[in-house]
Amino acid sequence: MYSYSKHMGQLFMRAPKLEYARRGANPTLETMEYVIKILQKSEEPVSRYRILSILQSWGHSTTGQTLNVALAFLGDKAMVAEGSKGLIWVPEASPKLLDIIRSG
Repeated sequence: MYSYSKHMGQLFMRAPKLEYARRGANPTLETMEYVIKILQKSEEPVSRYRILSILQSWGHSTTGQTLNVALAFLGDKAMVAEGSKGLIWVPEASPKLLDIIRSG
């Protein structure tokens, strides 16, 4: 990741490989926050189409491709789960609950 040139006395850093960012499909922080709020406030699973519809009604449109990148990021961070009926927010578990889950 990092290489050091003693001759030049400088540290050269190569840019890391991005996991989620794709050409033409990068959610803004604003989009991420809106998507999180939609999922947190929903009392039932919500479809991608419904999320796009809500975003549009809030005056913030985005593409399905960009929404998918945002949801992939949130899913990999265990903040969102997807089932047959749609997406749901996964609240952070308390340390006590995590211990119970881990101990079986």
